[in-house]
Amino acid sequence: MRLTLAMTLFGVVAACGAPAPDVRTEVPEATPPLTLANEDPAIRGTRRKQSDRFSNIELQTQFGERVAFYDDLIRDKAVIVNFFYTTCAKICPGTTAQLAKMNDALGRWIGDEITMLSISIDPEVDNPARLKEYWEIFGSKPGWLMLTGDEDEINRVRREMGVYDLDPVIDADKTEHAGILTFGNDRTDRWAALPAFMHRERMIETIMHTTRDSEWNRSSRRPKEVGFRPPDRFYGRGEVREIFMARNEVLIEHEAIPGLMMAMTMVFPVAESKLLEGFEEGDSIDFEIEVVGEENQIVSVSILSPSEANEPDAGMADGERQRVL
Repeated sequence: MRLTLAMTLFGVVAACGAPAPDVRTEVPEATPPLTLANEDPAIRGTRRKQSDRFSNIELQTQFGERVAFYDDLIRDKAVIVNFFYTTCAKICPGTTAQLAKMNDALGRWIGDEITMLSISIDPEVDNPARLKEYWEIFGSKPGWLMLTGDEDEINRVRREMGVYDLDPVIDADKTEHAGILTFGNDRTDRWAALPAFMHRERMIETIMHTTRDSEWNRSSRRPKEVGFRPPDRFYGRGEVREIFMARNEVLIEHEAIPGLMMAMTMVFPVAESKLLEGFEEGDSIDFEIEVVGEENQIVSVSILSPSEANEPDAGMADGERQRVL
């Protein structure tokens, strides 16, 4: 999905630290009025800001709490915002896993100084209960709200934040949505947006540089700089539904994979073709997934006996599962 002029503008403001230009004229005339706020967005404060374009729509958190997007989540706050949906099997699991690790890295700053907002673009499916389950799969991280609401209103906010494709056909296809993180501070009016799969430590440094201000607690702590980040590994359990030898892929109906995705039936690529020779359709398996950026692949498999398949997955550590060759 291509970035728009609005997204580029966010990056310029963050890099230069200059006052935000008057962008009200860039909002399409067809944009509906704010849902909750009665004030003219251009006069929300003493000066016009990037966030003046954000409609004050009503959303629900994963806990069922009703909130106003601008008044409750953006006003006078620093935030990280992304758009996702729980049944996404492409970019969302990797993006959400990235956010979970960023949440850990931000440590005590998360929740007070900066908040994560993940907004579903499939609210018909993603009700608060489902979002809470998704949040729990990724570790029930603090300071991280998962939000749902009216689909048309969410899409309006997404466009106002610049996260859309110039081709309306592609933009309407949920499976083609962009893995973009938008972050900023409403107090300082500094905003930026970057691809979700940048090097994690560099991403955190950029977020801190853009969002931190004098109201954050004083601390000498800095995000750890790491020159090399090994691939992320996750473990799953499921039943083989179909094997595609020519494509080096396997269709697995799997349980929830902690830290990566909800239970679903999904096609996974495998790292080596010989992995596919060790099991058959209908086998119950434990498998290890390596995730690098947007890509994931199965790197090891263990076939389970009938008794093992009925036991809960204890979450084996690295090295305990043996590759079937």
